[in-house]
Amino acid sequence: MGILDKIIQFIEKYDSVVIGYLLHIVFAILIFLLGRFIAAFVSKQLRKILTLKDVEPTIIKFTSSFARYTIMGFTLVAVLGQLGVQTTSIVAIIGAAGLAIGLALQGSLSNFAAGVLLILFRPFKVGELVIISSIQGTVDSIQIFSTTIVTPTGETVTIPNNQVLSTNIINYTRQPNRRIDLTIGVDYSADIKDVYHILQNSVDKTPNILTDLGVTIRFNELAASSINFIVLVWTTNENYGAVRTVLLENIKMDLDSHNINIPFPTMELNIKK
Repeated sequence: MGILDKIIQFIEKYDSVVIGYLLHIVFAILIFLLGRFIAAFVSKQLRKILTLKDVEPTIIKFTSSFARYTIMGFTLVAVLGQLGVQTTSIVAIIGAAGLAIGLALQGSLSNFAAGVLLILFRPFKVGELVIISSIQGTVDSIQIFSTTIVTPTGETVTIPNNQVLSTNIINYTRQPNRRIDLTIGVDYSADIKDVYHILQNSVDKTPNILTDLGVTIRFNELAASSINFIVLVWTTNENYGAVRTVLLENIKMDLDSHNINIPFPTMELNIKK
C-alpha cells in the first residue's frame, strides 16, 4: 500500500475530525485577517480625526498605535480560542499582569489619564501663553505624561499632566483682547483732578488701546505714602506688552512734566539721646 493510499484511508476514517480542524483553521485565519483590517482602519481613522483637531503629532502616533495593538491583542485571543486553546487562563494572566503593572505605575497612569483628558478638553494648545502651577510661559509640547512650557526668560519647564490638571490654568491667548491693569501712586500734595486729567491724556496718546471697550481711571486708595489711582485699558493680545510699556512711559513723563511726584516708601527715625 502506497503513501497516497494511506493518506486517503486516514482521511476516510477521520474525515469529520479533519474537516473540523480545517474549518477551525480557516475561521481562525478569517478572524485574524478581519481583526487586522479593523485595527488598521480604526488606527487610520483615529489618526485622521486627531490630525483635523490639531493634536500633537506625538499624541496622534501614540493613540493610533495603542488602538491598533489593543484590537490586535483581542484578535489574537479570539484566534487562539478558535484553534482550541483555552484562553481563560491567558486572559487571567494578562489581567493579573495588568493589575501588577498598574499598581507599580500609579503615578504614570495618573499622568497618562490626565494627558488623555487634556487632549479631549484642550484647555490650552501648543503656542498659547498660559500660567500653570504659578509658572507663566508658552506651551511648547503636550505629551502623554507631561506638558512642557517655555518661560519668557527661556527656561524649559516640564510639568506632570496630573499636576497640570489639578491646578488652575490661566490661558491668555484664547481671548482676542486683554486688559492692562495699572496702579499709579502719586504724592499726597497732588491735586486729584489734575491727576485724572494727566492720566486720561496719557491714555489718549498711547496707540493701540481699544477705547471702544472702555477706559477706567479711578481714585482707588489712600496708601501709606501715596494716593493710588487705577488705570484699566484694553488692547489685543499681541500688543499687550508693547502697549503696557508705552502707557507706563507716557504716564511717568506726563507726571514729571507737571511736577507731580511718584513717592516711594519712606521711614522716619526719631533718635533720642
